Amino acid sequence: MIWCQERGNAVNSFPPDSIRLQYLKDCCERADDTPEELLYLDSLLNESEGPENRNFKAYAYRNQIRHYYNAVDWEQAEKVSVPAISFFRREQMLDYLFETQAMIITLYTDRGEFELALQKGREMYKEAKAIGSAGDIAEACYVIAYACYISGRCNDALEWAERGVRLLDGMKDKHMNRMEFYFILAESSRQLNREERVIVYVDSVRRELIDFHLLNPDKPKDYFSYYWIWVYCNEADYELYCNHPAEACSCLKKADKYKQSDIYDTYKDGLYFTWSDYYLAVGDYDQATACLDTAAYYLQLRHPGENPDVYRRRAVIAAKKGDYKQATEELRHCVQIADSLSCARFDCQSHQLRSFFHINQLETERKKQSLVIHFQLILAFSLALALLLLCYLCYRFYRIKCLLAVAVEEAVEADENTSVFLSNMTRVVNDFLQETSAFSESLIRETEMEKRQEYAVSLCSRNELAQRVIFDILDVSKIESDRMQFHYEDVNLARLVREVYMKMQSFATEEVHLRLLPVKEMRMTTDPIRLAQVLENILHCAFLHAKSGEVSFGYQAEGEEVVFFVSCKGIVFSEEACQFMFDRLAQTASKLENIQLGMVISRGLIMKMGGRMSMPVRTESGCRIEFVMPLKHI
Repeated sequence: MIWCQERGNAVNSFPPDSIRLQYLKDCCERADDTPEELLYLDSLLNESEGPENRNFKAYAYRNQIRHYYNAVDWEQAEKVSVPAISFFRREQMLDYLFETQAMIITLYTDRGEFELALQKGREMYKEAKAIGSAGDIAEACYVIAYACYISGRCNDALEWAERGVRLLDGMKDKHMNRMEFYFILAESSRQLNREERVIVYVDSVRRELIDFHLLNPDKPKDYFSYYWIWVYCNEADYELYCNHPAEACSCLKKADKYKQSDIYDTYKDGLYFTWSDYYLAVGDYDQATACLDTAAYYLQLRHPGENPDVYRRRAVIAAKKGDYKQATEELRHCVQIADSLSCARFDCQSHQLRSFFHINQLETERKKQSLVIHFQLILAFSLALALLLLCYLCYRFYRIKCLLAVAVEEAVEADENTSVFLSNMTRVVNDFLQETSAFSESLIRETEMEKRQEYAVSLCSRNELAQRVIFDILDVSKIESDRMQFHYEDVNLARLVREVYMKMQSFATEEVHLRLLPVKEMRMTTDPIRLAQVLENILHCAFLHAKSGEVSFGYQAEGEEVVFFVSCKGIVFSEEACQFMFDRLAQTASKLENIQLGMVISRGLIMKMGGRMSMPVRTESGCRIEFVMPLKHI
């Protein structure tokens, strides 16, 4: 309300830009920890939109949480922390992120939720080690150490606090953080009755305070008033422990000078407890009681409810005064309250531990279920893969079975063809031998010289024919049994076809001419003997069927292949003649002199050398026989 009346016009007169936002920030700093601060922070948070104002937004979030933290308003602090932590993570503002987490976890500790604080602290520690700096890790160590100290785990508190001090060693701007660690180290050592260590840590806090004021001379001397009160009270305790009441009184008087500056009343209860101990030591029991009552008042402000330490101190004062009945009553009351608090704390921590035990059980069960699900997925994938593999193997088995069936049929057919071929050849050879025997007998009986010469010439011709047929049959057998040998080399095609042309000129007649078409010089890798044999067989077949006309041949290159062709003018092959030329069984069914296996051999040689041969094709002037060979043998 004060902001609306006194500051409203002034603030709203600024444009909504960085000047206005900076003004709001200055107002927040001047209204530190007052209700007006929240108004300024809300305005700053609402108006600092956009990436260029992210620092103002972070400042507003952080100080809202700090305000509720100092006011011990746990509910509001938690409520604001959710969007704040999300914003800090999204914007990668790690210093704000870990500082905010530390304040919230400390609130859990102050609220008595120690197990939750420890769990959140360990999560913060892991996150800080992963992405934070040494200062961020130290912040996580502090919240864990603080939770351990408040929950009575003093040894753990010492360990985490010492780890934090080591992380902050050498950092000049971390006086406040180091003092917090030394505070935990001192108080935990006191709980473990290590008084010599306590005064060491108290001296460390004193040095940090002095160093801070040296580095920040603009700060007032009572800037850390509550820490000065704590230092002097602990020094007074140590002097009383050493039985030096005068020195203790001097320390307490120094602490009194900072009493008015401690607006939070943080350590005033400790100050009056120490004064009570001092007056008890010097025998002023009335003053000791009065100071104890004042200490109980300040303690009640910070921690509502009865405290057993107050009754214990009353019992000690009563005993010193000789009022043992009163001392006994105070001690009985102290024990009852201590038992009650112990039971309440035990129940609270048991409830927290049960909750965390159930959470851990659920987490363990979740991990177990996750492993089971992953195992089931892997098993299902493996089964699916095995099923696919089985289907593929079944398919391959079926294909192999079909191929074997085809191969068996082809083998049976080949066996039958071979049987027929052998049967035909047996018959043809028998007929040839009988005719040859008849010619031989006629030659022997004949007395006329002319007829004897005629019979002799016929016998020689028949013998040459039989020899050619036998060689052709051997070539067919080698090709079909894959025993034909090839010798590949680099060949000049133009020279090879010219040699074939010269050799086949003897078959040309006046009616049938042979012509070699113009060809280009080129080279290919092949077996020259087998290629020449193929060309000669095709040309020989053309001459056998030609009555008149012209037989021409040549080749031409097409990419990585060479096309050889034989053109026959005036010759036309019927379908029956084509089938007869390429059917060895049909040819062996006739007489020996009619067997022409040249085309069968040529097709087999071409296929073995990686080429292909087509059936004779009709043209306007006759027919054309082609076969294709690769330019290079693979």
